[in-house]
Amino acid sequence: MAEETSSDNLHQKYQKLREILKSCGSVAVAFSSGVDSTFLLDTAVDVLGDKALAVTAVSCSFPERERAEARRYCEERGIPHLMVESEELQIEGFRHNPVNLSVQEGALQQDPEAGRRAEYRRDRGRLQHGR
Repeated sequence: MAEETSSDNLHQKYQKLREILKSCGSVAVAFSSGVDSTFLLDTAVDVLGDKALAVTAVSCSFPERERAEARRYCEERGIPHLMVESEELQIEGFRHNPVNLSVQEGALQQDPEAGRRAEYRRDRGRLQHGR
């Protein structure tokens, strides 16, 4: 009985995820090719089709073999994929890797890449809407 309840609960959560993705209309998924981001990306593509975009941050802290895996995964499935140079070592607090990371989250949220992402969204919008 508990197994059915657990299964039902997982199914409800999955359906809720699909509803949330659908309500977004389009999404960019931070894609590392790990299990979690692959699951989210696949679900987003299933729900939104080509309105789901995989975005992989490329940096010295992200191994080349994982970049290649992310690239290959998206190419094989025809998923739009953007690789963005990331310079997280420039973010104050990132290199320190403190034990109590939650104290440092504010510093990590001060994202020098935000402007580049906003510019990309504007450019992608122009491409999608012919502007």
